This record gives sequence, C-alpha cells and structure tokens, in this order.
Amino acid sequence: MTQHADPETRRTQVAEALLATVAERGLARTTLTDVAAAAGVSVGLVQRYFRTKDELLRFGFDYVCRRTQERVRRVPIVPPVREVVVALMEQILPLEPERENELGVWLSFVQASLTDREMAATHQAGVTELIDGLTEAFEGAQRAGELDLDLDVRAEAAALAAFVDGLCLHHATTSSFDAASSRAALRAYVDRMFGRGEGR
Repeated sequence: MTQHADPETRRTQVAEALLATVAERGLARTTLTDVAAAAGVSVGLVQRYFRTKDELLRFGFDYVCRRTQERVRRVPIVPPVREVVVALMEQILPLEPERENELGVWLSFVQASLTDREMAATHQAGVTELIDGLTEAFEGAQRAGELDLDLDVRAEAAALAAFVDGLCLHHATTSSFDAASSRAALRAYVDRMFGRGEGR
C-alpha cells in the first residue's frame, strides 16, 4: 500500500485484504492484525480508517455486495428478456475461481448479518435492489409477449432470487455441484418460467 494513497483508496485496499483473509481463515478467526499484514501496513493504519473489527467487517460486507451489484449493472439490456435475466443472474453465481472465493466470503458475512443490524440492512438493500430489477425485467417481458400477462412478476422475481441463493449455497457445500451444474440449473429454471409465455 502506498504511503500517499487517498483515504478511499486505502479503505478499498484494506477491504481487499480483509476479503482475502476471510477467504483463507474464516470470519471468526480474522483479526485486525491479519488484515494489516495482508495489506502490508500497520495495525495502527488500519485503525485510522476502521476503529474496530466490527466497523471493518461492515465496510467489507458493503464492499463485496457492491462488487456484485456493479457486475449486474454492467449486463447489457438487449432483448430477448429471457437471455438478459440469465445473464444477470449468472453474475451472482460462482462461475469462476475468483467468484468462488467471493461466495465463501459473502456467506460468512451473511451469517454475521443475523446478529448485526447494519450488516442485515446492507444485505436487505441488496436483495431488494435485485428483486426490483428482476420485477422490472419481467414486466418488460410481459409487454414483449415473453411472459404470461397474469404472472405475478414480483413473486416470480423473489422466487428466482431465492433459487439463485440456493444454487450458491449448494455450490459452496456440495463438491459435485460445479459451475456448469449451476449454470445448467439456472437455465432450466428460466426456460421453464419463460416457456409459459411462448407463442403469446
């Protein structure tokens, strides 16, 4: 870490060190000393930006959530909507090694959010944004004739978000459920859903 980095750059670098440390050691065993060592700085410098471990963890959870959200937002919105939805949800799945590590870290943070109100709020905000985006996409699909008009798009958006969360958890806990299996399961789910609107 450079000596003259601006505060936001330093916070980002410390957050990256936090994620790497949590991926290796787990959340409970991660200390400020570990994070400082991974970032190549002193514990005092880390505490200049994050007074406590809890403050650092909250920033880290927000940081990893924003990384996923930014990937989702970069997906081109080009019809058909069915393919847009698949592409959006693939940004959440651990389809490459870097995102496998990210998933493990995210799951650790989600568990911690059960007893931390600020982290819980961060998680809820991310889920709400995802469901809002899917709802909007499904409404567009209805207008384009890709989905049945009587479909409850909000409920379907929540169901798809929960399904992908389940795929992520299954991937993390079942060694035989690899990236290809996750991608195939997502495709099958979306195809069944959009198949209801075929020919309309």
